[in-house]
Amino acid sequence: MKKGFIFDFDGTIGETIPLALAALRAAYADLGLEPPSDAEIKALFGPNEFGLCKKLVPNAPELAEKLYGRYLFHYEAMHGKYSPASFYGIADALKIICDGGALAAIVTGKGDDSAKISLLQYGVGEFFDPIECGSEEGAVKVEKIKKVAAAWGGKVSKIYYIGDAVSDVYDALEAGAVPVSAAWSALADIPALKRAPTSRVFESVEDFKDWLFGEIL
Repeated sequence: MKKGFIFDFDGTIGETIPLALAALRAAYADLGLEPPSDAEIKALFGPNEFGLCKKLVPNAPELAEKLYGRYLFHYEAMHGKYSPASFYGIADALKIICDGGALAAIVTGKGDDSAKISLLQYGVGEFFDPIECGSEEGAVKVEKIKKVAAAWGGKVSKIYYIGDAVSDVYDALEAGAVPVSAAWSALADIPALKRAPTSRVFESVEDFKDWLFGEIL
């Protein structure tokens, strides 16, 4: 039986959080608004970016739409500067999975629009099927992991969820997947990941690739 590998995106496939924050600050500037701090923005993480904009400007739906539109413009325009490529070695890791006959998918909290932009920038979209993105209503990773598992049906014997946050560990466990922690982002909280009930913590993509060979072959 094949194995399935479901990936988070931000901080796992690429270093996109600094890009997203910069794009949001630029969007605020376009509208002549004072942006919130990075800490204030991160405290609202959970929904996709449109849902985040709605939280940032509550009771102002038209302003949220404008903010999101400008955010997407800057997210795409700034991608080459802030995150020109996926983490070094990720494309090779995905090739190992696909060449080994395993399956790969994405379950991310980011929205469909920004995910498409980043996948095009990185050139790795072809490796993933399906790609499940976030909701403007809030976090839905547990439901989306289960959805991918259902889509794969009886094709896989074990499913891993690879993410960079402690919350990803608990989402994977709740969804019935094996949590694997990607700690290769500069923003990863490695001590916290090591304290979480994850199966493994990888501080480099190279170590992750070595582990993949053993899991697939």
